[in-house]
Amino acid sequence: MLLYQSLKDFYKKDEKSPALLYMGKTFSYGTLFKAIDDAAARLASVVNAGDVVTICMPNTPECVYCFYAVNRLGAVAHMVHPLAPLAQLRKFMVAAKSKLLITLSINLDKYAPLTDSFPIISIHPARSLNGLLRFAFNLKVKPYKGDMTNITAYDALEKRELPPAPERSDSSTGVYLHSGGTGGEPKIIELSDSAVNALGNRGLEALCTDDARGMYMLGALPMFHGFGLAMSIHATLTYGGVSVLMPKFDPVKTVKLVKKNKMHFIIGVPNLFRALLKQKGFNGDALKNIYVGFVGGDCAPQDLLDEFNDRMAKAGAKGRLFEGYGLTETVTVCAVNNFNHNRRGSMGYMLSDLDAIIVEPDGVTPLPAGEKGEIAIAGDTLMQGYLDNPQANAEVFFEANGKKYVRTGDFGYIDGDGFLYYVQRLKRIIKISGISVYPKEIESAALEITGVTGACAVEYKDGGKTRIALYLTGAPQDAERVRAKIESDLSRYAVPTIVEVIDSIPVTPVMKADVLALTARAEGRA
Repeated sequence: MLLYQSLKDFYKKDEKSPALLYMGKTFSYGTLFKAIDDAAARLASVVNAGDVVTICMPNTPECVYCFYAVNRLGAVAHMVHPLAPLAQLRKFMVAAKSKLLITLSINLDKYAPLTDSFPIISIHPARSLNGLLRFAFNLKVKPYKGDMTNITAYDALEKRELPPAPERSDSSTGVYLHSGGTGGEPKIIELSDSAVNALGNRGLEALCTDDARGMYMLGALPMFHGFGLAMSIHATLTYGGVSVLMPKFDPVKTVKLVKKNKMHFIIGVPNLFRALLKQKGFNGDALKNIYVGFVGGDCAPQDLLDEFNDRMAKAGAKGRLFEGYGLTETVTVCAVNNFNHNRRGSMGYMLSDLDAIIVEPDGVTPLPAGEKGEIAIAGDTLMQGYLDNPQANAEVFFEANGKKYVRTGDFGYIDGDGFLYYVQRLKRIIKISGISVYPKEIESAALEITGVTGACAVEYKDGGKTRIALYLTGAPQDAERVRAKIESDLSRYAVPTIVEVIDSIPVTPVMKADVLALTARAEGRA
């Protein structure tokens, strides 16, 4: 079933209910669906079934319209970070065999050179705002004045009569997303409509509620991010929730929405929740409006979970922050803690009908409970594979217990009660004198030091020898004190040679710690 059709199934039930909230403006399901069909009619003049369309936009109503419109036309939506450099975007579009680019007009100064190879459809950033806000935007932001050859304004596209909705099999690709690339060259992940719908169908289970109608979900995670696309947009809309779109996360506006009882579900990366906790207004009775929060995208330090939950408890609020586990190769979340089952330090239980086993790296035989190895996932949310990469596909998929599994590249274990634990990325396990050292353990030890708000440990080479660099955020720290604590808590093999406090931990386009950038920094210093 098309993603478009899943959304339409709810729209037919209740078109008057709110679907999107954007910059203070509410869009009903009826308005949303008419806008999607309007977008499909416009794009039908340039897009055919089977085409690949690159959408490089932040979370605006038009990004949602174009995503579902591309799907309605039977094309593949290739979602890319709206801040991608020109060279990277060109590389991605060539690899995806994209037909055209849809982006905001404010990006034309950067992306106009692509018109030598790809037509561009530009959308005004303030198109969905009222006249006064659009006027203010136009005063503040200068319009693109360059060559408009091969560039067409979205509203100038000729509308066509929509062709019949195409039939797509469960094995047909509907979405291209990019892997984080922290372990090497980024890959394009092929996801079927069926896989995205399968996760969407488990949305209420993950959120631990029987009915999400009229409940507001933070839509700040961008749609090029599997968690943002599948949970804050698709799952929310197909269950009658309201997606609160934010082109860029704004903690001040989020707190105001919490106070107005228009922010019930909050999902995001660890830094999003840290930013919320710093807000003075994120306190008191208003927090009773929050139903639940989920953190993913990167490992959440236990102190972050504790601080958030202590804040909620002191306010007498039911809401809690839970950690889950997922990867783009399984659309996103596949295991989660929630009100029904949670265990401190774990990633939670697998969602229904999804299966996790632990195997030896490159092995296929499931290991006993409690034994550490590589996490592998099976179920109907698995990706189709990496685009045009048969070697990588042969390495990542395997058969066991009559099921098809995908290797996650993550090192962990499953306890006797079925809770999943994440230990470390396999590629980030560091060998010092033959001893395995886990950067996550180093980071956890560092985060226990007063004043440390963030930590990332990386391996680097110095004269052919393997060393460890530890980068911290927060208050300045005495390097020897940090080293002493790590040696005391872990071992002398885990002691970093470099300890440096930096302004912020760099992140990849999917908002995970950019290990490669920090490794390069360490090697440059060495």
